[in-house]
Amino acid sequence: MDWTVLLTTGFGAVIGVGSTLLADRVRWRRDTEDRDREALRSAYAQYLEALTAARDAISQASLIDSGDEPEVARTAFLDHGVYIRQYQLELIAPEQVVGKAKAAAHALAEYRDVVVSGSRRADVECTAARRAFRQSREQLMDAMRQALAR
Repeated sequence: MDWTVLLTTGFGAVIGVGSTLLADRVRWRRDTEDRDREALRSAYAQYLEALTAARDAISQASLIDSGDEPEVARTAFLDHGVYIRQYQLELIAPEQVVGKAKAAAHALAEYRDVVVSGSRRADVECTAARRAFRQSREQLMDAMRQALAR
């Protein structure tokens, strides 16, 4: 019996099975990375949406002068789920993004505190706090884009 035929057939089968397993592994890894990236993108969008809705409520409170503005501004974080979205983000986002997200939430809280203290939209303190939040949010969005690009 010719052993070379048997050995080459066995060797070919091993190569075929190995390459199939390797291709499946590569495909699985790519699919997993795509799912993770999509989950991250969704968490980023939800967090930015919560920040924006809270900022809009605070900004609206800075325009009115009915006496309700402190309460509207004070509850903006809870009403729009900023903290909930931030906690979700902290579970899956890279450390750099989490730090920027906390900084943006802190800047928004400072804006809220300025409005709660009685400042109105046209006041210097209110304008400075609003701009600080906007800058912090832009830095957060840049960090998010970098994390998604990897």
